[in-house]
Amino acid sequence: MMSRFMPGRCLNGSLRQLLPLFCLLITSVLTLAADGASEAIRDDLTTEYAKQIIRHSKMAEMKGMLNTNIDPCNDFYSYACGNWHRHNPAQLFGNLMTDTFQLISKGFERRLQRLLQHGTMKSNLEEKLQSFYRSCLLGHSGEVEYYSGLHSIVNEYGELPLIKGESWQASEFSWWRIIAGIQQKYGKKIILAVDIMADIKNHTVNRIYLGPPDNQQTIYLSNTMEDSDTASDLQKYYSISSHMAKQTAKEMNDLKRNLSTGGFQGTSLEDDLTLYTVSELQEKYAEYLNISEFLGIILGPDNVPEEIYIYSESSLNNTLQALKATPTTTIANYVLWQLMTEFRIDVPVNKIQTWCTERTKTIFGKLAEHILYERYRSPEAEAEVHSMWQQIRDTFRKELAGDKLDWMMNKTRQLAIEKLDNMQLKINAYDNENFETLYGNFTVDRSDYVRNVQHVLMAEAKRRLQRLHNPPASLEATDVLSFTPAYNILENCITIPVALLQPRYFWDKNYPQALKYATLGNLLAHEMTHGFDDEGHKYDANGNLAPWWDNKSRYEFEERRKCFQAQYHSYKYGGSRLPESIEQSENIADNAGVKLAYKAYLRWLEQQPPAILEQETMAGLELTNRQLFFVSYAQLWCDDVQSLFKTSVATVDNHAPGMYRVIGSLSNFQEFSWVFNCSQQAPMDPEFKCSIY
Repeated sequence: MMSRFMPGRCLNGSLRQLLPLFCLLITSVLTLAADGASEAIRDDLTTEYAKQIIRHSKMAEMKGMLNTNIDPCNDFYSYACGNWHRHNPAQLFGNLMTDTFQLISKGFERRLQRLLQHGTMKSNLEEKLQSFYRSCLLGHSGEVEYYSGLHSIVNEYGELPLIKGESWQASEFSWWRIIAGIQQKYGKKIILAVDIMADIKNHTVNRIYLGPPDNQQTIYLSNTMEDSDTASDLQKYYSISSHMAKQTAKEMNDLKRNLSTGGFQGTSLEDDLTLYTVSELQEKYAEYLNISEFLGIILGPDNVPEEIYIYSESSLNNTLQALKATPTTTIANYVLWQLMTEFRIDVPVNKIQTWCTERTKTIFGKLAEHILYERYRSPEAEAEVHSMWQQIRDTFRKELAGDKLDWMMNKTRQLAIEKLDNMQLKINAYDNENFETLYGNFTVDRSDYVRNVQHVLMAEAKRRLQRLHNPPASLEATDVLSFTPAYNILENCITIPVALLQPRYFWDKNYPQALKYATLGNLLAHEMTHGFDDEGHKYDANGNLAPWWDNKSRYEFEERRKCFQAQYHSYKYGGSRLPESIEQSENIADNAGVKLAYKAYLRWLEQQPPAILEQETMAGLELTNRQLFFVSYAQLWCDDVQSLFKTSVATVDNHAPGMYRVIGSLSNFQEFSWVFNCSQQAPMDPEFKCSIY
């Protein structure tokens, strides 16, 4: 992650004359963002002079990224993002990757940090958030209490074999009972995960899903580096010998790596789901664990269902076989060490404030986002977002109802329109959450970080288990969705994280609409397209698994999908070609998203008087409003990736690298070539173009 670029670092050449204005703006914005800023200062940014500063600042930011020595018709990404790496460099031992969404993430966390450090809390719940943050700061320095608390958590489930040595009794350890007890109490999913959500085929009932945990892992250049880090941590927390730490670290990480293999067999969610009766699973996996008792520990003996979904049976089989081949001591060390990760503070002292801010946001998730959003919430901006969404949806509706998408049969076309009409947009402000019920029944002690984490995790675990008795709903993913919009295929709904509505990133009432449609508008159009891609067309207007495409439309879609597969496989990144994957949903959404956002923007332009149209260009950028749209779109995907990790990024991420999200989608978009007057021989205007929507 990275900080917002500093003015002295990104302004050069023809931009130097803007430095005084830019510095003034930065000062004003920081003052405005600080909690407790006076209304006089807030009002000051509404003056015409302030509006000009805001626009000049955005212009300077965009111009600083351009490399005008590059012909946009040859390589539009290098033209639009050619100087990104100078201002936001990736680092081997720092930020391995930098991009726009990390800027937004860091900006949001800086706001939260200021609020936690100096802000005035408006309720008891907000005071709990602040107290938790301060307990994190103290936890790093109060070593005796901190380590005592950590060990008491682990000792609930027994001591680590690496500590007990030969006196540790393997016969008394049951890995599946331990992980079930941990998930039931703390919601921590280790090795196996039990989730509760609506049945994908029938949203009127809840189902239990058993599968692998969705853990985020730190990327390492090599297994040796990962083992070394783990060994250092083991020595820090348990004061064991270097030899024992290295041996135990390698054993635990080898197990983790073995558990992560096996993967998923299918190309979609339903392909990897199998409905079993619990009695069938009891017999199938009797040599590994007691499924009925396992579920009973987590859900309660009276809540064990007759049937559950297994998510990725191949992954489950691999996990159980890997465990069978692993010494019990290694499994025990691994499970209890994983439990500790929720309570540990592993960060240098000089980074503790930032780490504790991120941890507070992770632990309190929705509450942290809600209270911070209330500090900068703008009903005007929300109304404008919904208006833009309506414009984009109407644009797609016209495409579906017209004759351009002639590959889609009429019956399927009508069902697509019905699904689109039923699709909803939601800003994740969490206005309807009952935070008092969730967090009101325990106190937060400023001097006991471990106990505070314990209380919050227990409250969250209890809430998740209550899903059994609540109306069916899909799974939540607060951490994942904090900084990116998402389409929920099971609810036919797009959600916008509140971080994207922070002032002066994507959104400001003084920005040209071209910027808004090219960034947030494009992201919404991208997510909307997922309702109609190779996965979305299997789910109906209500989000139930009910394939609704006819065979002819499915065949025509598949033929066009192959074009994207070949196109993106032809691109090289980090010295290797992008994977030749049949999963092209993200590339399809990229291509359709920019087209629909652009067409919606043109419709908006047609409805505006001349006075408004004059605001659609930016002094200092020699770009038309349409060119401004495409530059803003491209700069959304500017990034820098440390060269040693490029191949890994391209292999792991189902999105194309940033440069090909730009080059791939715009080279398929004829209007782009017309706007920049590209010749028919230009690389950005190939003769053959891939297209679905």
